[in-house]
Amino acid sequence: MAYDDRSVKPMSASLMRARIASKMLAGLYEDVPTMMTSSVRLIVELPGSSQQPGPPYPFTFAVSPAWCGGLQGARLVGSGKIDIGWLNPSVIATMAYLGKGPFRRSLPLRALAVFPSWDRLVVAVSGNLGIGSLEELREKRPALRVSVAENDCVSFAIAALLKAHGFSLKSFVEWGGSVEPVVRPSNPRRREGIISGEIQMVIDEGLDSWGPVALEHGMVFLPFSEKPTAKLERYGFQRAPLTGGRLNGRVREPTNVIDYSGWPIVTHASLADDLAYHFVAVLDRIHEGIPYDAAQVPPMSSLCRNTEAGPLGIPLHPGAERYYREKGYL
Repeated sequence: MAYDDRSVKPMSASLMRARIASKMLAGLYEDVPTMMTSSVRLIVELPGSSQQPGPPYPFTFAVSPAWCGGLQGARLVGSGKIDIGWLNPSVIATMAYLGKGPFRRSLPLRALAVFPSWDRLVVAVSGNLGIGSLEELREKRPALRVSVAENDCVSFAIAALLKAHGFSLKSFVEWGGSVEPVVRPSNPRRREGIISGEIQMVIDEGLDSWGPVALEHGMVFLPFSEKPTAKLERYGFQRAPLTGGRLNGRVREPTNVIDYSGWPIVTHASLADDLAYHFVAVLDRIHEGIPYDAAQVPPMSSLCRNTEAGPLGIPLHPGAERYYREKGYL
């Protein structure tokens, strides 16, 4: 780093204020999560000077899924406007790193960790429609009330999925139906519509939040055919079976869809090695006491490698990799 830790007293005014501020921020998230999750960035000004170049100044860690968790978040981190960001899903980081899909050029992203979050991008339809594939859906052109996600990364994925199968969201309106966007997969209007039967189709991820109720009320998940899936793979998406999560064992037959798993914490290649190293060291120290989108606390070794629930499609930052190797996690 570009500063000497020995010059900082155990509880200097700066550290005292930083500790108070971090506790206040955590408290605000606990008390008013809906308001805070989309509006707060954690910005820490690191000691440094023009004579001693160090990490980006100030150091910005953005966690909001609303404005920096998807395509925009990858672009902000890749350009250095944000130093560390939390993306969802992992394929966004992979596409950005490779310069595929919505990214016109490769972005210098590096991973600090990837948190497990099993998920799939799926299409569910009412079972009484008798539709068994997206091709059959296109042929029958039924008038449906369709619930879809609306944010930059999921909207892109849904558009790519439907395009690969030969139609679009506008097609549902042309067939006499309607499209109702929701920001979150767990939107109560969607759940109520599934239960009442007023919603006949859902296209989304966040499967654990609405998938079980969809199955309970007679919806079926449509498989993605080989040729459209191959087109999606050229974007950078990965095919995956519809197994795992809360649906495990409840889907009647093998159904291949698109993987939408993982919460990678990413940074840019120019982040100081020491900062990346210590970031992961802190994660290691607290990892058993923090929440996860998983049934069990994952081992640290799973946060630095490719897993089903946490795909890792980009390189680790060298500083983070050094820590993982020193501790025997790699």
